[in-house]
Amino acid sequence: MGEDTQPVSGFDPMLAQALDAKRIVSQFYEGLLSVSADFTEVQPALASEWTQLSDTKYSFTLRAGAKFHDGSLVEPSDVVFSLNRIADPAQNSPYKRLYDLKSVTATGPDTVEIETNAPQASLLTLLGQPWSGGIVSEAWITSHTADQIKTTENGTGPFSLAEFQEGAVIKTVRFEDYWDEQKPYLDGVDYRLISAEATRVQALSSGSVDMIEVRASTNADTLKAKGINVGPPFSIGTAWYAMNTLSGPLSDIKVRRALSMGIDRDQLIQVATLGEGVLSYTVPPADPYGTEASEDSPYYKHDPDAAKSLLAEAGQQSLALSMLVRSDNPKAVSTAELMKQQLSEIGVNLEIRTVPFNQVVNAVTGGEWNADIVTLNASLNADPSQYLDLWFAQGAPGTKVDDPTLWKMMDEADRITTGNADRSAKYAEIGNYIAENAYQLVPYASPVVYDTWARKVHGFEADLSATRLLLKNAWISR
Repeated sequence: MGEDTQPVSGFDPMLAQALDAKRIVSQFYEGLLSVSADFTEVQPALASEWTQLSDTKYSFTLRAGAKFHDGSLVEPSDVVFSLNRIADPAQNSPYKRLYDLKSVTATGPDTVEIETNAPQASLLTLLGQPWSGGIVSEAWITSHTADQIKTTENGTGPFSLAEFQEGAVIKTVRFEDYWDEQKPYLDGVDYRLISAEATRVQALSSGSVDMIEVRASTNADTLKAKGINVGPPFSIGTAWYAMNTLSGPLSDIKVRRALSMGIDRDQLIQVATLGEGVLSYTVPPADPYGTEASEDSPYYKHDPDAAKSLLAEAGQQSLALSMLVRSDNPKAVSTAELMKQQLSEIGVNLEIRTVPFNQVVNAVTGGEWNADIVTLNASLNADPSQYLDLWFAQGAPGTKVDDPTLWKMMDEADRITTGNADRSAKYAEIGNYIAENAYQLVPYASPVVYDTWARKVHGFEADLSATRLLLKNAWISR
């Protein structure tokens, strides 16, 4: 593999939120359940079967003989420890607010019962992903330091860590005692750090690596023209430009609505995404619960004159704003630069501050934005509730919105157990509400990355999360 980055958060599954961390963690760890490539179906994993006992209670039967990489068996107590660890408010897991656990109990030598405080539609999906539901060994976690957990691993996944050279390579080997018999087919995978995309493309073209991910659609087209496999362009990468509505000029809804009408989303899609983008709400349209926005969405239509009128009503004809942008994401930077140009036409001076990715993450999660607007791009989240939780969760340090109505809608969406269509409709309603209040500028959603792999690699299927969840099915012809 040629990788653009190594995991900033390390190998602890409950801390893996960024795409680079998920890609590695998904080979080391697993949940009780797993998900299909398109994330529409929940399947067995460490639990061989499960039963819903009531609206709030589930029983899971652990797979016989499933082992951690150190050879110890997966016990019910490990499941209890793992899920309580993720949901512990004292932990720094980005998934802790997504769980509404009343209890996790070992009910037998191979069974675990999970009860939530209220019906939670997202529970099985959370348990189906290696990051939001990753099962760890209680004995191993409690006998290792935080730094050791970050730089080593002891999961149940198809590959185990053989060597970690920070800034260079992550070497993995086949886990011989993996529960899914005969898999993985590969003897190992080496993740080589190749930060420049052009260099990664050349490495794949020349055969010095077998698989990479590219961000630019032009590079995907180039590789495809050479006969190299290119995965589907999942439009999961919603561009979020979140605004501080608690203080400063963006506390005025008229100013926020003016900004939303001041940006030309169609031009941004054509220029910044080379036509690959689509109109989006906060939850990306490629998510199983997402829906596309449209020009008729509240304040999505480009209307500079109306924007100027709103700014005049707010007494902000000449407005200066600052924006924090991830420096190593060319699409985010080019989008911000074009937005700066567009907003200057309505009298807004946008100062763009490009900073490393970890500084953007720290600003969002810590709440110290030091800017009026902060931007990130989505990758597939554990559940649609997580996209909203990142920006709008009540009481979270990074939340710059005070809206009990929105919080009530978010809670209702997670309680819908009458089917996917009903949940999707609710998230569309929430997206419309956020647009109506202009809590976020969402110019588009576009593919985050394109999985690309050599012709000699067979059996691999790109998944919606772009984390190579199905790498264990891949094999190579010589």
